[in-house]
Amino acid sequence: MKTFLLSIALCLAFANTALADKIAEIVVVENTKTTDDTVLYIANLEKGDSWSEDKRAAAIVELVSSGLFKDVDIFSEPTLNGGIKVTIVAKDKHSWVIAPTVYNQPTNKGGGVGFGENNLFGQNKKLLLYGQVATGDSFLVAAYIDPSIGGSAFHWAFDTFLQNQRVIEYAVPTKFLESPQPLRQIKQRYLNGGATVGVTLFRSLTFDARLRGAYVFFGDPILKLNATPSQVTEGAVNAADILEPGTDGWDVSTELTLKYDRRANWYGISTGNKYQLTYSKALPELGSDFKYDYVDLSWVRARKYFERHNLVLKSGVAYGRDLPFQQEFTAGGTALRGYKGGQFRGDFKLAFNAEYSVHMFSIPFPLLERLAVRGLAFADSRYVMFRDADGPGRNYLPNTGTQSRFAPFKNAVGLGTRFFARSIVLPLLGLDVGYGLESGAIEVYFAIGLTDI
Repeated sequence: MKTFLLSIALCLAFANTALADKIAEIVVVENTKTTDDTVLYIANLEKGDSWSEDKRAAAIVELVSSGLFKDVDIFSEPTLNGGIKVTIVAKDKHSWVIAPTVYNQPTNKGGGVGFGENNLFGQNKKLLLYGQVATGDSFLVAAYIDPSIGGSAFHWAFDTFLQNQRVIEYAVPTKFLESPQPLRQIKQRYLNGGATVGVTLFRSLTFDARLRGAYVFFGDPILKLNATPSQVTEGAVNAADILEPGTDGWDVSTELTLKYDRRANWYGISTGNKYQLTYSKALPELGSDFKYDYVDLSWVRARKYFERHNLVLKSGVAYGRDLPFQQEFTAGGTALRGYKGGQFRGDFKLAFNAEYSVHMFSIPFPLLERLAVRGLAFADSRYVMFRDADGPGRNYLPNTGTQSRFAPFKNAVGLGTRFFARSIVLPLLGLDVGYGLESGAIEVYFAIGLTDI
């Protein structure tokens, strides 16, 4: 009998201990716009969950990384009826902004204005409207993203992208230590719209399916300074013989993306890993005038050191078959600082970027509380080439696909700075100075506004 009573007592004690570690109540305070349900969904907390310090730390990271809150804290206390009461302090950021942008980058100078709403209806939905006019790339983009349909694991997005781009084609690289010269210039108009549906599993693994339709057409090609017709089109004698790089037509495709993202962002300092695999295929059965496919695998690794130091490594590989001009992989510009935008093209790409940034100082700034100034050093590498220079409807420059295997391998190093506001996700100002190791050229990339170089 004593043994039986002892067993009952032990079971009751165990049950009370288990109950004491469960969340019995959750209260959200100081959220003036974001709904309580949205805060709980982002924090990944529910009544009945087990409570621990690790659970608290993970919830804080999720809330800060969402970019919706300028201050976050979570504390807990036991309730009179057993269990844990969790209080979430989530002070909303100002969620929308209208801001101008100014660019001064190689082959692309201009500006624009955009409206961004980061927390539509207080439910973490995103809305972006942005337009710019520039010497190289003028466009209008609109996008809507719902990261959780009705609080479920499913999400969807819609976007449109209307572009008028001045594209410069450069000579095929034939030497390792060189900077190819511009040969052919073209106006490319790209009118695009797309819709995406997807599902998120285990808070980190997402699968997306996107259907995209675009119409692309080109203006008359123009010879660049000192270029000859034969350098641009095989057998050309005069400017009238120069061909457009590609053909006009409908570009309809589907895109499947599998992504595992465990990154967190702590007010401008990122940590964690991201892996992404994308497969895209043209759909002639839906009216596409092009037939191609490509696969793209990328990886990001971010680490924090000494509290305010941040190392971010990015790498990737991509391969395409019969890519039309508008879908080819390019290198140069902000992804290869030290070379001009689109200076290298191909259907095969290897990419690597390393960036180490440190907090330098903070300065008071009206309306934005304080600006944090970060300095950075970077190294960029790209290998972009044509493995198959015989795509249908594509007019390649002479000698494409015959270059030395090492000629397309280009590298750059440099220094830069970023200005961050705690209440805004993207940097307000960026300045990078890159040096091309093979070309010996120095290029400057400068941007003001809600944009990242």
